[in-house]
Amino acid sequence: MKVWKKALVFAASILTTAVITGCATPLPLGVIYTKVVLPGAVGNSELQYSKTGTARCYSVIGCFASGDASINAACKNGGITKVSWVSYSVNNFLGAYATYTTTVYGD
Repeated sequence: MKVWKKALVFAASILTTAVITGCATPLPLGVIYTKVVLPGAVGNSELQYSKTGTARCYSVIGCFASGDASINAACKNGGITKVSWVSYSVNNFLGAYATYTTTVYGD
């Protein structure tokens, strides 16, 4: 019976730690699923644009990550030389697979 009690306390502490650390992220993070689009603090805030460029990186089980989701890569992919604004999107399912996308709007 003592072993079960220790296991329960251990599991509860792990769950509490996961929930508490999830609250301190710079972006909204769902425990099971996350799909958000966030603004970036870059650009001149012009609402008119003629081009968009995207760049992506991927993460698998939080252990392996690959790709270039930089603003420079998105500008290059869209042929953009003047940035109007930037947005970021995150798609994450159980931390098993995640896609991070940077979208640049400009001319």
